[in-house]
Amino acid sequence: MKSILGKVWLGITSLIILILLIIWLFQIGLLNNFYINERRSILLKEGEKIASLFLESDDYSVVSYRVKEQIESFCSSYNAKIFIIDSHSNILFFNSSGDYFKDHKFQEQNLRRNLSIFYNDLEVRTKILEGKAFVVQKDHPRFKERKSILTGVPIKEDGKIIGTILLTSPLAPIEETISILKKQLSIITFISLIIGTLLALLFAKNFTGPIRKITETSRKIAKGDFSASVKLASKDEIGVLGDTINGMAKQLGQIENFRREFIANTSHELKTPISLITAYSELIRDMNIKEEDSKNQYLQIIIDEANRLNNMVEDILYLSKMETGYSKLKLLKFPVIEVISNVTKKLKFFADQKNIKINLEIDDKNTEIYGDRGKMHQVFYNIINNAINHSFKDSHITIKIINMRDRVRFEILDEGKGIPEEDLPYIWDRFYKVDKSRKRDDSGTGLGMAIVKNILEAHSFKYGIESQLDKGTIVWFEVNKDI
Repeated sequence: MKSILGKVWLGITSLIILILLIIWLFQIGLLNNFYINERRSILLKEGEKIASLFLESDDYSVVSYRVKEQIESFCSSYNAKIFIIDSHSNILFFNSSGDYFKDHKFQEQNLRRNLSIFYNDLEVRTKILEGKAFVVQKDHPRFKERKSILTGVPIKEDGKIIGTILLTSPLAPIEETISILKKQLSIITFISLIIGTLLALLFAKNFTGPIRKITETSRKIAKGDFSASVKLASKDEIGVLGDTINGMAKQLGQIENFRREFIANTSHELKTPISLITAYSELIRDMNIKEEDSKNQYLQIIIDEANRLNNMVEDILYLSKMETGYSKLKLLKFPVIEVISNVTKKLKFFADQKNIKINLEIDDKNTEIYGDRGKMHQVFYNIINNAINHSFKDSHITIKIINMRDRVRFEILDEGKGIPEEDLPYIWDRFYKVDKSRKRDDSGTGLGMAIVKNILEAHSFKYGIESQLDKGTIVWFEVNKDI
């Protein structure tokens, strides 16, 4: 049976059958002994109680009213017969169905015949003579089917046996009761098995229904349908599994969209420099050898585009390493002024081309931060380079370093064209450019801010961006001072 529905149904049904078998084992196999042992215990306790009441009388040759009343009450409840005999085996009292007999010869003979059924038994007579309490189960001498329980309780005073209480109770009512219980149990078992099987089937369907939905949705997702989702009302573990599947489908859809966008963006970004390199290479090939100035100009374009292509590939590889976790952080404490000075020196040429002044505002030149020095160098380089590219000519870029209690806040402010508010959330995305025309300019590969984001998140640093059109942009982030 391969179906999970069948397995669950079979498992629950088997459990029900096992429970019913255990009930049968205890009720049928042990019920008979339980009832008999219970009746033995009751007879023995009653015999001890009657013996105690008997000893309260001043005359042991006469059975008191209290004893008779107790015997009558017990016999009517348990269909029992009770003999009280003295130490010489004379019958002092016998009760049967509420009739009392004594002091009459004919009745005495009948009583002795009743008593002799058990008294003539060697085992019983021996136990009576020993003066010990006993309980035995005996068959009727003439009617084997008439089984009875006989209990004997000695009446002792100062260690001397003055009589014996004999209590006998037929087993036929007990066996009849057990027979009725067996029939009832058979009917209950049959009905319980049918109801239990149906309930097991309903439970199995209810339990496996969500699993089937999850399976069907997983198959759709495996085939590339990331819009598929599981709709479950339950909030248990299966409901959580369904939500997890839905979350996985959503993430896979996002990954698939990113893959397509990445391929499209990469193809677009790589196509331009490759086309230019090819075109200008062909121009140089077909040029007159005397056109030296044009030739040098074309060669410079080829070099620039090759460098641009190389930078793009390096950025893609760097970002890929960061996102896949292959690039591990080398954390240490270092002076931040050294890193910023190194970055501004490298970018001074580009800033001078647009006559942009880079100002540094720091309240403590000895400020140290804790992080990966190489990767933080990349963060400062990308942000400041981005600020230069998007700043107006003859403007300023300000780098603010603000010491706080346990961290350092960095703010890079430019006086550029700014970013529209609707574009701000996407600045950190790969290949995202505010200029939707995608015209070729100095805005870079579109990966710089994505790299910044990954480095800062790898350090668990807070970051953000604020901007106003034609007024400028502020990129900020906060770095830990220590571990």
